[in-house]
Amino acid sequence: MRRAAALSGLLRSLHPSKTLPGCCSATSSHLQSTAATSCDAASMGQASARVISTSAAAASLHIADMPYCMQRQMITLGERTPSKAPDTWIAPDAVIIGDVDLYDRVSVWSGAVLRGDLNNIRVFAWSCIGDRTVIHAARSSPTGLPASTQIGRHVVIGQGCLLRSCQIQHEAVIGDRCILLEGSIVETQSVLAPGSLLPPGRLVPHGQLWAGNPARYVRDLTGDEKEGIVDLAESMFPLADARVDEVLPTSEAFREAEQLRERLAAKSPAWAAVLSGWEDTPVTPNDV
Repeated sequence: MRRAAALSGLLRSLHPSKTLPGCCSATSSHLQSTAATSCDAASMGQASARVISTSAAAASLHIADMPYCMQRQMITLGERTPSKAPDTWIAPDAVIIGDVDLYDRVSVWSGAVLRGDLNNIRVFAWSCIGDRTVIHAARSSPTGLPASTQIGRHVVIGQGCLLRSCQIQHEAVIGDRCILLEGSIVETQSVLAPGSLLPPGRLVPHGQLWAGNPARYVRDLTGDEKEGIVDLAESMFPLADARVDEVLPTSEAFREAEQLRERLAAKSPAWAAVLSGWEDTPVTPNDV
């Protein structure tokens, strides 16, 4: 606890107006217009079907009436497929695209985007990606260094950061609104202060605090500050665990099924009997 308090004091002294990275629970809403169309069951020989429409009439629906969410957490691009460990937590409005690997106990917070459409992004265990952070990997790096983005174990990345084709080694802290450009490296047990810009190819050595635009050496971290990085990273996942119940384990499809059951039961006694399991009565087209 003393080690975590020492590191927390350092971060607050660098940016006192901000909370620790990853603690924000911002939410977002996403709109999708829907409309219902039906075909004649007598002439077509099938039941009514509802389809998605983008018509201007549907666009006037209130957000509370939207039955679907357009947000997709995991998006495959061609052969580039994201993967995650079973205990990884991804916020409902975060997006993981393409060649992205998330290891055990990683948490990705609200509004974050990990875009592996051109190269690999790898986030190792117990790391935290803060709200609205964007992580990208270029196809190639002008520095000649690897163009993939690698984030090590027990790394805390703050809110609103931009990381592109950089390497962050184990047990590091990236403050809020930092920018790390192609080929930049943050070594083990180092801290990049909030609002810093790390230029292409720049190296933050082991155990140091850097700050500024462009980032420069400030001082060496104390022993307690170094040890507190692991405690800070592991303290983020209980916050994610507390939000697991906010998201349904699969989707909203069961709600749609329940609404369909209610409509069918109200329309036909035969359907009501079958759906309730009271009797094994076949349903004819005339009952629909």
